[in-house]
Amino acid sequence: MRAAAGVRFVVLVGLPGAGKSTVGPLVAARLGWTFLDLDGEIEREAGRTVAAIFDAEGESGFRTRERSATLQAAQRAPCVIAAGGGWMLDPANRKALGEGLLTVYLRVDPAVALGRMAGQVLTRPLLRTADPVATLQEILARRESLYLQANHTLAVDSMSPTQVAHTIEALASGRNGD
Repeated sequence: MRAAAGVRFVVLVGLPGAGKSTVGPLVAARLGWTFLDLDGEIEREAGRTVAAIFDAEGESGFRTRERSATLQAAQRAPCVIAAGGGWMLDPANRKALGEGLLTVYLRVDPAVALGRMAGQVLTRPLLRTADPVATLQEILARRESLYLQANHTLAVDSMSPTQVAHTIEALASGRNGD
């Protein structure tokens, strides 16, 4: 399937555990594009995990690396990008990808997101708290207005990864998710 004219990037945004890294490769395969997991790219470039980056450089250091990874991704069009949960915090990220950017907010209930992450919670720096669900709720309260700036919002709580990928592929192809 081909993307609609002008669409060069599909960027998936949302809370940790929304399914961005699971759905992204499926969307890329459907479109015949490259898939990039920005957190994975950052880890590869840094030679350490996101958690280790947060520990050594703090969130601001990580966000600087995220911006750099986005600039590098801009050279790899067309591609599907699974952005970190905070990617939308920096308008420079969207600007770096320029025209042809389609953003999709994978909206998920924090409790569902936490359940999807299961044993990965300790590898998520922002979730190393006594109450990860409450932390996700706080993160969502701070970020949702930014997530809602995406071109499309999909409520994914009860959708399978295949259903989500099909819908995103339809949106990228100009078929409005049908």
